[in-house]
Amino acid sequence: MEFIQHYVPTSKAQLLQVAMYYHGGNMEKAQEMFDFYNKNLELPDFDPVEPSIMQQVKQTAGGLFNWIKTNQGDLITGYQYIQQLIQNHGVLPTIATDTEQTAEPLPEINV
Repeated sequence: MEFIQHYVPTSKAQLLQVAMYYHGGNMEKAQEMFDFYNKNLELPDFDPVEPSIMQQVKQTAGGLFNWIKTNQGDLITGYQYIQQLIQNHGVLPTIATDTEQTAEPLPEINV
């Protein structure tokens, strides 16, 4: 009885299967239980099929390539920034954007 109190059905087929199991194969009682639980629920007939591993890989790769395509300019700017940082031996380079002017580099501090 405790199982039924915490049971959350995901499809009509699963609900009917649980009702049949709970009532030991008694079709009349299982149908009554199914009708009682199903009357106010919007359940699909069957559980959705999980995508195969290949379909999951395709979806993930497609999402990654779309993200790269969308953010291509930012990625190139970041790559150029890192290149300049390496070439300047740790001195932070300035990157110009469309909305702001680049400032003159600060003179080196001699200690």
